[in-house]
Amino acid sequence: MAVTRPPGPRGHWLLGSLPDIRRDMPQTLIDVSRQYGGLTRLRVGPAAMYLVSDGALIVELIAGRAQELRKSNRTHSSLHVHLGDGLITLEGPEHRRHRRLVQPVMHHRSLATLATTMVELARDRVRSWPDGSVVELQQEMADLTLRIVSTALFDIDPAEADEVVDAAHGFARSLNVVLRRAFPLPQWLPTSGNRLRRLTVARMDALAYALIRRRRPVAAGRSDLLSLLLQAVEGDRGSSLSDREVRDELMTMFFAGHETSAAALTWAFYLLGEHPAVLADLRGELAHVLGDRLPTMTDLPTMTDLPALPLLNRVVRETLRLYPPAWVFDRSPRHDLRVAGYTVPKGANMLFSPYVVHRDPALWEAPDEFRPERFAVTPPRHAYLPFGDGPRICVGNRFAESEIALVLATIVPRASLGRVDTGPVHPEGDATLRPRGGLRMRVSRLTAD
Repeated sequence: MAVTRPPGPRGHWLLGSLPDIRRDMPQTLIDVSRQYGGLTRLRVGPAAMYLVSDGALIVELIAGRAQELRKSNRTHSSLHVHLGDGLITLEGPEHRRHRRLVQPVMHHRSLATLATTMVELARDRVRSWPDGSVVELQQEMADLTLRIVSTALFDIDPAEADEVVDAAHGFARSLNVVLRRAFPLPQWLPTSGNRLRRLTVARMDALAYALIRRRRPVAAGRSDLLSLLLQAVEGDRGSSLSDREVRDELMTMFFAGHETSAAALTWAFYLLGEHPAVLADLRGELAHVLGDRLPTMTDLPTMTDLPALPLLNRVVRETLRLYPPAWVFDRSPRHDLRVAGYTVPKGANMLFSPYVVHRDPALWEAPDEFRPERFAVTPPRHAYLPFGDGPRICVGNRFAESEIALVLATIVPRASLGRVDTGPVHPEGDATLRPRGGLRMRVSRLTAD
């Protein structure tokens, strides 16, 4: 096979594109893609990174040629201590086995039973905001979605939830410290990040294993995700998940199930606040569909309401287009890979970016603008990849979309959120895309409850 290297920027003589990536990774990926094309090579210090930002090429590789790729060593080493052997880190037959066991847990019927919890916790969050107060919305949404996922995963009482949520905040904080590193560090190095990781993982493990041991004897008939995982059996073989496997899937759901939804909700409220006409239309739709239930304390939006709320669903999809949860992810070729006429060497770090795809002017008219009406028609598969594609597409995508929609349907009629700071808002590339420096919003209460 002839080795033909993709084009890409030269960058700094020693560090390559690393300074640009550290300064603003989302914008750097867009700039590089628009200058050099859908497959580019970036030098990051002594290593090379291959950016794939052409939507059709991403689908070809992660769906049509998935067997030629594996999780990169960098991702595995960064995530494994926190998440163990869950759906994000597993490969091959074990990944397929876990997916077969976990997927029914995320079925629509299971999610419908969680809808009441989602909207009640969202209503309680609004109640905790005094009229005229200023909230840091990213933190508020992170805490809300952690409480939702904790209740959904464990079905525990509020007093115990406080301890789990506090531990999960520390767990997520230490995981993001690890993910921000330019290069993985050995676990034995006595860095502050490694010490934080050991402490937060140990605390979360102690809580998770205690809950698993208590729940296993009484899991039958319960509908929380922990109980469903404990009851999950694979076909005729009767294969179930061990305590360790259940722990690893729970930690994976914690990571994937709250950070992504929190970020998406933060961006949704930001976008609605910047587009008052869309917000007014959304309030009108919610009032029309939900009617007299909106200001009441007992009747709240349900899963069955969502199909009758087309604008709400388009707002969710447009938010996920502009700020996709899996905004970037990586793989490594199992062998030298021929891609679009170029060679990507075995073991190289390949970076896939739905974020860049979603802002491609060849695929989207005015791609940087918030236009929910564009989702009146279904976009091409390769143009819209908020949860990835192929055999590793996010198993929790329905959970995330439903959660975002239900939280919006609960909060939007009850409070108006306006930005306190007037400067531009830029996304910061982390495990998810977050507003750099946070997002302070002033609360104007619209209802008494």
